[in-house]
Amino acid sequence: MSEDNTVNLFSDEPLDYEEDAKTSLIGPSDDLFEQLIEILRNKLEAGLGECVYEVGVGDGCPDGLNEEDMEASRATLESITESLNADLSLLRERAAEEGKVAEFLIRKKPSNEDFTEVRVAVIGNVDAGKSTLLGVLTHGELDNGRGFARTKLFRHKHEAETGRTSSVGNDILGFDSKGKIVNQADVHSSQDWKKICSNSSKVITFIDLAGHEKYLKTTIFGMTGHIPDFGMLMIGANAGIIGMTKEHLGLSLALGIPVYVVVTKIDMCPPNVLQETLKMLTKILKSPGCRKIPLLVQSQDDVIVSATNFNSERICPIFQISNVTGLNLDLLKSFLNLLSVRNSFNEKDPAEFQIDDTYSVPGVGTVISGTCMRGLIRTNDLLLMGPDSLGHFKQVVIKSIHRKRLPVKEVKAGQSSSFALKKIKRTDIRKGMVLVSPNVEPKAIWEFESEIRVLHHPTTISVKYQAMVHTGAIRQTASIVSMSVQHMRTGDKALCRFRFIKNPEYIKEGMRMVFREGRTKAVGNIVNTFPDAQAPYRAAKRDKMKSRYYKGARRRIKSYNDRTEQNDNQTDVTTPLKPNAPEADPS
Repeated sequence: MSEDNTVNLFSDEPLDYEEDAKTSLIGPSDDLFEQLIEILRNKLEAGLGECVYEVGVGDGCPDGLNEEDMEASRATLESITESLNADLSLLRERAAEEGKVAEFLIRKKPSNEDFTEVRVAVIGNVDAGKSTLLGVLTHGELDNGRGFARTKLFRHKHEAETGRTSSVGNDILGFDSKGKIVNQADVHSSQDWKKICSNSSKVITFIDLAGHEKYLKTTIFGMTGHIPDFGMLMIGANAGIIGMTKEHLGLSLALGIPVYVVVTKIDMCPPNVLQETLKMLTKILKSPGCRKIPLLVQSQDDVIVSATNFNSERICPIFQISNVTGLNLDLLKSFLNLLSVRNSFNEKDPAEFQIDDTYSVPGVGTVISGTCMRGLIRTNDLLLMGPDSLGHFKQVVIKSIHRKRLPVKEVKAGQSSSFALKKIKRTDIRKGMVLVSPNVEPKAIWEFESEIRVLHHPTTISVKYQAMVHTGAIRQTASIVSMSVQHMRTGDKALCRFRFIKNPEYIKEGMRMVFREGRTKAVGNIVNTFPDAQAPYRAAKRDKMKSRYYKGARRRIKSYNDRTEQNDNQTDVTTPLKPNAPEADPS
């Protein structure tokens, strides 16, 4: 949660009365009470339904209230929150110069279809305990030390056999308006997402990513396509910072995703090894490449300080937990409860939806899932889907909408959801396509320009070099057409023009991208697009052959239909009906 959500009601919008902010909640007049309600309503809207409010803090006077004044202030604040259909819960109390200062969490009560969603990408090296921690958090049961908790999250048989995640998994953790966890432990079946979402004011969506190096492209797709607000970097205390840990940390920094660290397995790790791991972690976080301020979270006060300053991307909280004994899990849950949505989205813009997966559901038809990037999408809306291999967009109608398996009537910017489409085949859709409003007049892009910084490359990069481009949900090979320099090596920066190899895509200026091939990695921002650029020769030839094939097939079908119709007419008009043949004599 950002510092802007920590409310001082009189800092931004001073009242007509010259009241002291510290004592304003003690028996306010009717006019002052109405103004307090209006100001707090605006703060809740700015914080997407929640904010943290300090009682006992004033401007230019010593902090703190005595017991009697604190109780009166709390009673007034409870009346205000009740009128706004919100709940008030105490986060902490601390001693001050003239008494006590209290911090309260104010959060809107859950509604049937609307809840705040915060997406957290879970990254780290293989065997760091990512899936195990998610199983413990979302199902409310501790692990047995032999992988019991993680089996509830795996999607494929080979994942359960090897214990390694190979796909992008999702699981949710719900918090009600008082900050309590909604998920209930259920040994015999999976969690009921509908029940969790309907009772939650805030839902944390965990994006469980693969830690093994051979699944790196899947992990990068999860980091770019699912648009996480935060990253949770997992480190095994006994193994330390090895393998893909630095790789995933560097990817988060390149994409501008704030990261907090969770050190697991501290119950089985010797104290000297744990200290060595923490020492190495602190050294990496303070290095010039990261420039983070590590903060070891050991109390509830540390949780509140780190959560309210986390959006600045400078602070990096470090949790030390055990999934077997449950040590410090309550601190991690409190931290997740205070996280707020980081990415800003505009609901008033024309609708745009990014497709990251497709399904074929029996009895429903084609279903797509993804994230609404801007605007508002309702059931039965008419949108344009594309671009296809020819760069065209086709009209589609939204048949139904689900959010976290809960049927809803609309989806807003920043929310992930799934749509059922009318009269669309699954084979016509691919990951990276978009749904956009017809008012946008979208154009398919073959070529674009990007400012690239090379993070690692064993030799040199020059014109005609090809690698995989990740931007949003798009994952496609692109070739370098031109560069502002002759060659690029590790650490170099240049302006490069790219051309997609297979299909045109819908991209815009300002999008972040990752350029990857083997151990080669580069990151950058798209600064320009070229809608008038022609398709590459191979793609144009393929599309021409495909168009010629379909044209010939249509001509052959038409000719066959004409011949069939002509034969039918001749049979009806000129051919006499044959008399019935006599029945054969059975003797």
